[in-house]
Amino acid sequence: MDSFSTNNGGTSIPWTYKTWIANFKGVDLPIGDLAKSIEKDPYFPKVDSFGTLLEHISDDDFLAIVHEHVSPKVRKSQIIETFCTVWAFYLSSK
Repeated sequence: MDSFSTNNGGTSIPWTYKTWIANFKGVDLPIGDLAKSIEKDPYFPKVDSFGTLLEHISDDDFLAIVHEHVSPKVRKSQIIETFCTVWAFYLSSK
């Protein structure tokens, strides 16, 4: 998939999940924490594949990034729950 998504009207939108979530950096909510962690991850995939992204954020390497840049108290289950919720929000915005 290229870096363009299509909204319901068929118009091309030049973003991926990674570029879209960057808009939430600095937001004092779990979505902002996720955005910050993704920004700090040099290996975060640039694809719009739920399975690929879920696999990546479920990895211990991503958890280490969250612990370093957000809080060492964040559990992997919290990251996954936030990602799934935010993914639905992302899809509804396309």
